[in-house]
Parts: sequence; C-alpha cells; structure tokens
Amino acid sequence: MDVRYALNPVGSLVGRHLLVVEDDKDARDVFCAMLDYEGAMVLGTSSAEEALAVLKTVRPHAIIIDIVLPGRDGFWLLEQLRGSQRMRAIPVVAVTAVAGREEILDAGFDAYVAKPVRPEGVADAVLAALALRSDPDGPPPE
Repeated sequence: MDVRYALNPVGSLVGRHLLVVEDDKDARDVFCAMLDYEGAMVLGTSSAEEALAVLKTVRPHAIIIDIVLPGRDGFWLLEQLRGSQRMRAIPVVAVTAVAGREEILDAGFDAYVAKPVRPEGVADAVLAALALRSDPDGPPPE
C-alpha cells in the first residue's frame, strides 16, 4: 500500500489520472511533479489544441488548465469541454496569474489556483474540484 494513501485515504490523488495544460515547460514540469508526488498519474500538454487531441483517447479524472495559452486560451478550452457530452462532467481547475477568482469560477471552472503556486496548491485545488462532482472517483480512464 502506498504510504501517502495510508496516511490520507480520503481525498487522495493516488491512482487518479490527471491532464495538465500549461504552455510554460518549466511550470508544466513542476505541476506534473507536484501531482506525481501525490500519487497521481499525470500527462502534460502545452496548448488547448494539443489537450483536445489527447482527450480524444484519454479521459482523465480532472484537468488542470493554465488560462493564458498560445492560440486558444483556457476559457476556450473549458467551453469545448463543457460543450462535450463525453467531457462535460470532468472537474477542471484553472491556474493563472492574470484572471480573478470570481471570473474563473463564473466561467465554469470548478477550482482556481493563483500563480505563483504553493507546492500543495495544485493538489488541494484538484481535490476540491473532485469533491464538487457527484462521482467522487471521477470518470474511469479509457
């Protein structure tokens, strides 16, 4: 049994499949490492378009999206997700230094993390977003 899960079985990210959408490679690597440390299985992409391509074959338990992305932004990606029967129920966390909390939540994101991010900030936001959805285990990966 994983020690992290044994110490915190409720609200654990152990075994969760997560998608991180962040154009800054260093930030993406840090987010992925933070979530991996919490026991999640993490896949990173660098744009909204790349994320949609990945989501054709992968269905994560939650998605973490930077608002400012090259090309289409995080708000556009959220709109695509919420408009998809297959993806609309997946919890989505916004990560940003430019948009306010109220604007993020009003847009339909489930949780919000302000940059610069505290080490536990992303994991806490993902857990909060997962808690808002009716199925606490999230959708099964495909």
